[in-house]
Amino acid sequence: MATFYRILQAERAASAMTGEGARLFGGRWNPPGVPAVYLAESRALAALEIIVNAQREVTSLDWRILEVEVPDDAIETVKPDALPDDWQALPSSPGARLHGGRWLRSGILGFKLPSAVIPEEFTLLLNPQHPSARELRVSMPKVFRFDPRVT
Repeated sequence: MATFYRILQAERAASAMTGEGARLFGGRWNPPGVPAVYLAESRALAALEIIVNAQREVTSLDWRILEVEVPDDAIETVKPDALPDDWQALPSSPGARLHGGRWLRSGILGFKLPSAVIPEEFTLLLNPQHPSARELRVSMPKVFRFDPRVT
């Protein structure tokens, strides 16, 4: 069993595992219209992903953190040579979204991918529509505070 983390604003905690925000707007690894849940392999990486993708002022909002336990056999680690050349592009590349959309439709629950922020650490691209997604162990949301020095 592997534990991954998600930090999100308090008012979104109840719908954290639906993938609705990613479905509406797309993300690095999913095109709009395809739901996905993004998790990080550590609390620190989850926090860093927020810091690099938002204005510093958001760190003072009301945040929660979830711990999500995912069975190891439900995760496929994506090999570096399977990543599109432009996977780290800003904003997200069409190639990364195309690959991620295929992965999300492939019938696998989660894909372990390098973080664009720290490629030696990993994020998990989770398919919230996979039948096994309902069986994941998701903690109750806990208060998460950013250190005031990052604002």
